[in-house]
Amino acid sequence: MGEFPRQLVAVSGPIDADKLDGVAAGMGAWGDHTRSLLDKGIVSPDMICGQTLFLLSNQPRNPNRAQHIPGGAGGVAGGVWVRERYTIHRPLERTDVFTVTGQTVGRHVRKGRRYGNNTSQTFDSSGNLVASNISTGLMSYVPDPDLADGAEGITGDELVAVGPDGDAAMSNPHLDRLAELSVGDVFGGHDVTVSLEMMAARDTKNPSNPIHSDPELAKKAGLRRPIAGGNHVLSFVLEVLMDAIGTEGLLHGSSFDVRWKAPVEDGVVIVPTATVIETGDSSGVDMVVFDTEARLGADGPVAMTARVCVPAARS
Repeated sequence: MGEFPRQLVAVSGPIDADKLDGVAAGMGAWGDHTRSLLDKGIVSPDMICGQTLFLLSNQPRNPNRAQHIPGGAGGVAGGVWVRERYTIHRPLERTDVFTVTGQTVGRHVRKGRRYGNNTSQTFDSSGNLVASNISTGLMSYVPDPDLADGAEGITGDELVAVGPDGDAAMSNPHLDRLAELSVGDVFGGHDVTVSLEMMAARDTKNPSNPIHSDPELAKKAGLRRPIAGGNHVLSFVLEVLMDAIGTEGLLHGSSFDVRWKAPVEDGVVIVPTATVIETGDSSGVDMVVFDTEARLGADGPVAMTARVCVPAARS
């Protein structure tokens, strides 16, 4: 598989306008805070989750290498997100010509499935650090019985995330809202039907991973039906958090540890919730910590979890 770490070719933004418009359309009847950010010219926090995928999708392609999923972007088509750890250090303007740098740090195989581990950093056009990401993805949904368990390079569990950025917290315009929260506060709990129309709207006419909107290509990748993208599912949970702490409350030093546990197929109902589990000082940062999830129906399995730490100040 090669030597690790492997430096990736740096790529530049901005994110295509139609992709960001698709984020708003993909929220359906929900997404007031997400749309408000995008209308203000700010990239929504669910899209910052995908900066490593932006980097991988825009790597130079080998013209002689056949694509497993036709029409998809190199590096991500047919893959499935497993875990993302990221920190948003500052807001990113949607027209900013940012730069993403990163590395492929390792590959590992477990039970016939191959996973890739990548890191990235995003800098705005002024050179300021915007986001730090650690990404683990399943490179093919269909297991290969001939693959033996093993690892090359660094596994995801060996990578240490940046965590919350307390120095960025003082720029948060919603510190008063954070101060009002208490352990045990619960938000969300409503039903969200994730339709194929919403998934196609978010995917746009130029999808980087068409398993989210094309039934035939989803089957080719080993899925029964199209599934919602990882940051699409996340967007409904982050909308709940923004409703609790304010529209821009997640953009100033917040850290996220997201795990996707079950696919969200088209037409499925998810229930996003967020619970405050900790407030006060932690490792020198005053913060509010949320446990969040998106569950398949009120009593079904959990599709996604995320531990979200929102700093209020440097202690």
